[in-house]
Amino acid sequence: MLDRSIDIFKLERHTLLGAGTFGQVWLASDKKTGNAYALKVQIKRELIDHHQAEGVCREREVMSKIDHPFVIKLVNTSQDDQSVFMLLRLVQGGELFNVMHNDDRDCIPENEVKFYSAGILEGLAYMHRRRILYRDLKPENVLIDDMGYTVIVDLGFAKVVNDKTYTLCGTPLYLAPEVILSRGHDKGADYWSLGCLMYEMILGQTPFYDHNIDQITLFKRIVHGRYRFPSNAFSEEAQDLITGMLANKSTQRLGCLAHAERDIKEHPFLSEINFGKLGKRMIKAPWVPRLRNPLDASCFESWDHLDDKETTGHYKALKSAEQEIFVEF
Repeated sequence: MLDRSIDIFKLERHTLLGAGTFGQVWLASDKKTGNAYALKVQIKRELIDHHQAEGVCREREVMSKIDHPFVIKLVNTSQDDQSVFMLLRLVQGGELFNVMHNDDRDCIPENEVKFYSAGILEGLAYMHRRRILYRDLKPENVLIDDMGYTVIVDLGFAKVVNDKTYTLCGTPLYLAPEVILSRGHDKGADYWSLGCLMYEMILGQTPFYDHNIDQITLFKRIVHGRYRFPSNAFSEEAQDLITGMLANKSTQRLGCLAHAERDIKEHPFLSEINFGKLGKRMIKAPWVPRLRNPLDASCFESWDHLDDKETTGHYKALKSAEQEIFVEF
């Protein structure tokens, strides 16, 4: 349920967390309660001109169905004549990508990979139980919260699907063969992407990546399953689990068999994870961000150079029919 008691227009904006074609994301707080949030501001005209308006409305609808600690929570929405607003739970620890790639390393020890993979798996499985396909798993779309736990964010490609869907969407390095071939895909595409991400966490690069590889060659590699495990880089358990999650046919893929995600949870690689304690956030995370206060944005890239950029006021006015697109906000 959305919290309609929060007046988005009375929030105080503090730090710009991100910016793109369609708008910005701000760290904002409620002056009355002091609670901090992430405020996503998107320009209606840009959304319409780039054919993204329906996608944003779908994202809002999908997010309104989600309430899980490992998936970003939509707190409230609103709109004015020029923008739509999505108020989100603030996740302060930055991207999983930055945990993987920093000054000290470009990969993560397997004992830590188990923790992060388990949290992501729980978030995906929660969505799948509600017939929601995520469809864009990558390290940039997983944030770390104040306790060091994973939170899946950016549900722009997420969709409620009863059987299969045929849209080619996502990030090329993480696409499953059936997505590339437009044969229809289901939750198996998400588990394929998780297999790619687990491989990347352990090795530092995705299984089908090569220097200067073009997209056609990349897609051929994915469709034909051309990847390898460098010697001594993976434990036998990790290699076996990833191989099962990268099965070329989704009907043979771990996560898509009779026991669904249990086949992944109960695999020897994840056997030491207590999923009951994980769900209650009772396991000590490998890394916990050092946050000075509830408004600390130090784990995010600085956007100070864009702080003064106007996000409204310079766009062609919308017609009544165009405004109707955003009626649910």
